[in-house]
Formats: sequence, C-alpha cells, structure tokens
Amino acid sequence: MSRQVRIAVAQYAPHVGDVVGNRAAAVRWAQRAAAEGVDLLVLPELASSGYVFESDEEAARTAEDASTGEIVTALADVCAGSATHCVVGINERSGRVRHNSAVLIGPHGPLATYRKLHLFNDEQSWFEPGGELPAVDLPFGRVGMVICFDLWFPEAVRALALAGAEIIAVPTNWVASFRRQVYDAAGYCVGDIVAMASAAQNGVVMACADRIGVEREVRFLGCSVIVGGDGWPVAGPAGPDEEAFLVAEVDLDVVAATKRRTPRNHLIEDRRPDSYNAVVIPAPRPSSAVPTPTAP
Repeated sequence: MSRQVRIAVAQYAPHVGDVVGNRAAAVRWAQRAAAEGVDLLVLPELASSGYVFESDEEAARTAEDASTGEIVTALADVCAGSATHCVVGINERSGRVRHNSAVLIGPHGPLATYRKLHLFNDEQSWFEPGGELPAVDLPFGRVGMVICFDLWFPEAVRALALAGAEIIAVPTNWVASFRRQVYDAAGYCVGDIVAMASAAQNGVVMACADRIGVEREVRFLGCSVIVGGDGWPVAGPAGPDEEAFLVAEVDLDVVAATKRRTPRNHLIEDRRPDSYNAVVIPAPRPSSAVPTPTAP
C-alpha cells in the first residue's frame, strides 16, 4: 500500500490592513498549488489581515467570517476546480469576539475552523482563545491544525496525534522578538526545531507556513518547513527573507510506520498515561537534634 500526498507551504509577506491585496496573494499561491497537483496547501497565520495591529478598530475592520468571508470564499473557488485543499490563517469575526483562526477549505467549501488556543503576547489584546482541536478526514488522510505558539505546548500536537491526525498544518508567524538567538549555524529557527521535535515525538507530518518581512518593526523569520514523520525535514527550511513555495511528496503509510520506532517500541502504544504523575520529593530538613560532643 502507498498513500502518496503532495503537500505544499507558501512563504510570503501579507500586509497589515490590506485585505484585498492579501486575498489576491493567497489566491495566487492557491492557483499555483492547484496547477502543480498539490493535495494540501498551507498558508501563513493571519494571511487575511496581517499581524501587527495598532488598535482594536483596525483588528475589527480586517476581521471576517470563517464560513462566508471573502478570503475563504475566494480560496474555495480555487479549490472547487481541483482536488486541492487549503489551510489559511485568518482574523476571524465570530459574534462579538475575534479569533486567530485557521480554516481548512476543500473543493466543496470550508470544512473546519481551528481557533488558536495559546495566544502570543499582543494577540491577547485582539483575540479570544479557542477551545478545541479539530481533526478532519480528507480523501488522502486525517489533518489537524495548530497555529504558531501552539507548538510550544506539546499537548496540542499530541492530542491531534491521539485522535489519528497524520498531517498537522501549522500556519505561523514566527517573530524575532524576545529571542536571545534567532537562527542557528545551519539557518534553522527555533520554530523549525520545535516542529521537528513534534513530528518525531508523534510520528506525524508537520507542514509549517511562515511569513517574511518586517511589519511595524516586528521582524518575521521565514524558515518555513515540511517535516516528515521521523522528525527530519523533507522540504526546507526556506530562507529567512525570500518568498518560497515548498513542496514534498509524502507517503502516509510510511509516516504511519515511523510510529514503530523499533520492533518493540511504538510512539502511541507505549504511552503510560496512568503513570504520568509527577511526585515532588521535598528536600531533607536539617536535623534539630543537638550533636553529641566528641570526646577529646
């Protein structure tokens, strides 16, 4: 058996506030993916609106509905003429609140919305966190979604892996802010390394689409990457400043086999949740007994 899937991530620079230009850019990448026979395309976090808002009014003005918004509708039109599925990061308007969300779109329209659980820094001023992790059955396999800072919380990817997800789509906006070191000697950023660790720990494919550029003094890191189930990149990382379209052919049957790390070890079956109970051992107290004098 062989379940070949063609996965792509697009790395480019959305612009804050430019919903029309951002929509056009997303459509161009989706059209390229459809023309190249891509099964799953991942676009960056907040690709619809840009990232660094200056005010609540700006965040509100660039928000849209996850089912009927213009970027989702435009990408659905592209997917409708092909077998391509697309995950795009959007500034989602949901009733009276907004979410930093990822929408999974297929040939018949939007299929699922994931709302970022772990909001990074100023995102907490503009968005409310989500509350669940959807895993979606597509014709080629089961796909989950997390967004950017979610990777720093291993429970999210593990929960999706336990739900049978084989590919994790990661729209992201990795930033240089707050980092002692931005890249290592090989050009990897920490996001790449965390994605590789997540793939290796769970036997899943990680498809990370980062953005590039500088937006209101915030610098984005690029380094988009597709990681195989064994934890090693199969495409990328891309450069820090360049537009990139990374494509990888992945056999999901091979990915499933990576969970069997030795003839006697399996990443899921060997879990011991009944024993994951940390026990704190207190430091020994100093003795209160008066020492007995020693004879001369």
